[in-house]
Amino acid sequence: MRILIIGAGIGGLTAALTLLNKGFEVIIYERSLQLEEVGAGIQIGSNGTKVLYALGLGAALEKVAFKPQAAEMRLGDSGRVIFSLPLGDSVEKRYHSPYLNIHRADLHRILVDAVREKSATAIHLGYEVKALQQTPERVTVHFMNGESAQGDLLVGADGVRSVIRKELFDIEDGQFTGMAAWRMTIPTHRLPKNLVPAKATVWVGAGKHVVTYYLRGGELVNLVGVVEQADWPYDGWTCRGNKQDILASYEGWHPTIRRIMEAGDETEYYQWALRELAPLSHWSKGRVTLLGDACHAMLPFMAQGAVMAIEDAWVLAVKLAAHPQHIAQALQQYEDTRKPRTSKVQATARRNGQLYHQTTPAKQWLFYSPLWMASRLTPNFFASQLDWLFAEDVTRIT
Repeated sequence: MRILIIGAGIGGLTAALTLLNKGFEVIIYERSLQLEEVGAGIQIGSNGTKVLYALGLGAALEKVAFKPQAAEMRLGDSGRVIFSLPLGDSVEKRYHSPYLNIHRADLHRILVDAVREKSATAIHLGYEVKALQQTPERVTVHFMNGESAQGDLLVGADGVRSVIRKELFDIEDGQFTGMAAWRMTIPTHRLPKNLVPAKATVWVGAGKHVVTYYLRGGELVNLVGVVEQADWPYDGWTCRGNKQDILASYEGWHPTIRRIMEAGDETEYYQWALRELAPLSHWSKGRVTLLGDACHAMLPFMAQGAVMAIEDAWVLAVKLAAHPQHIAQALQQYEDTRKPRTSKVQATARRNGQLYHQTTPAKQWLFYSPLWMASRLTPNFFASQLDWLFAEDVTRIT
């Protein structure tokens, strides 16, 4: 079977690697002229590292990742800890796989190298999709450069602004959620020693929050700051920001947060619009299917966007390998397996955004006091609440 993948992001590359391991012929078409992944840090929960380790990437990941010792929530102004969830050795013991913080570019490079080791000619750059055509026997994709390609199956892994989704279902970009995010990565040597806890920390406040954690073995500090705003006045979905604006957005916040923000230079401040896609009734049509943000773009408040794409990739490969002569059956099983889980993660991420942004001290007390009490009276409470997420192991699916 010849499988065409549109998009060489984390989801598309993971799908390619998994499918190559199953013996399929795979070709990736990426619109960019260079393979470079923008962005900053991402968190890969145990459910995601199970897949990446099963693909043989564990050693490469551990060379560039950071293992946080805990996940915690703090008040953005005072820094008071609301709750803390042990990670590190505890999460590995509970879920049999680590929780990692990694720079998106590092994970992207590891996946590119792994795909090229399997198939040196699998990745094709500078191919922007113009149109699709299908017959009962094959799918044809036409590119803006005048070339075309044919395959037995096409996978749209082209993100929240998916052209393939538009071709299949006439659904445009994900909707702006009324929130925008700052992102920056700061070399640790610019900051006072031990300023940032060796934890994945969410700092919460009225209409905004911040997430901080280390990358590259502690060489970098990653900061993401999410702010509610009425609209997104820019043409693209990312733009360069500046130090004055981010500091003004977090006036009165904890000195740790402001010190990190002050440590950047003017080339290190970016903002992007947070977009979300309502759950789709179908991901597939004929010999074409979707994967990752193309079919379930979600808010980042569960740190699971990339991980859901990684899980998608594994399940898709397993179902195609089980039914290589019956693509429709394989795609239906792929959807039936994945849609309930990704919809649940989407909904939970949305609720977390509301939890993080309580607007008054009274509401903060109402929502955060029970969390504070639960963390002290029942130490395993938060871990048990996340078992449905992190205990999942799609590598066991047949």
